[in-house]
Amino acid sequence: MKKIRFLVLIFLGVLLLSGCKKDGDAILFKKEYEGLNSNSNYRSVSIPDENPMVYITDKDLAKKIEAKEDMVVYFGFNRCPWCRSIIGNLLKASSDLKIDKIYYLDILNIRDTKTINDDGDVEIETKGSDGYNEVVKLLGDNLADYVVSSKIVGKRIYAPNILVIKNGEIKPVITGISDLQNDSKMELTDEINEDSYNKIYKLLSQYAEAPSCDGKEGC
Repeated sequence: MKKIRFLVLIFLGVLLLSGCKKDGDAILFKKEYEGLNSNSNYRSVSIPDENPMVYITDKDLAKKIEAKEDMVVYFGFNRCPWCRSIIGNLLKASSDLKIDKIYYLDILNIRDTKTINDDGDVEIETKGSDGYNEVVKLLGDNLADYVVSSKIVGKRIYAPNILVIKNGEIKPVITGISDLQNDSKMELTDEINEDSYNKIYKLLSQYAEAPSCDGKEGC
């Protein structure tokens, strides 16, 4: 009987710690993105107190991708102007589809940078982290090409990128950026936001069953 009680306490403790981490990550994400609102160089964004963002490391994400776990992943960083253009639509679409967890990988300082030397050969200027390179390898053709001086030098995770894995299938990664937006700092009209939202909703609806179509694209 004591053993059973002990196991129950452990189980409840794990659940409690898990919930605290999720809540803590949501608060941290809000602070990171809204913390730049006072700087005129960055687009002002509003992040809900209760948001689905859960921070993850590149190495842990690589393990989950290799295991083909069902999940939604957002790649970005708070200073990325394109990320700040789509983050509201990502959060709205996830809320509408009742997705309560999106893994967030901050890619600002973990990517490699490549260049083309005078001989036309590819050189690595900055080496990416082992975890990042493993994630790129696992996602393969689901990622966009990494183009330097009109030459394809591999695959790359751009900011923003949104990934969905469902039933073991890795869906093609998208940016969520509207085709109507040609500048990262331009005013976001209703048409731009609607186009961005529809792109994201269409992808996320492959992860979570849409509650209703309501005329949304991809239903």
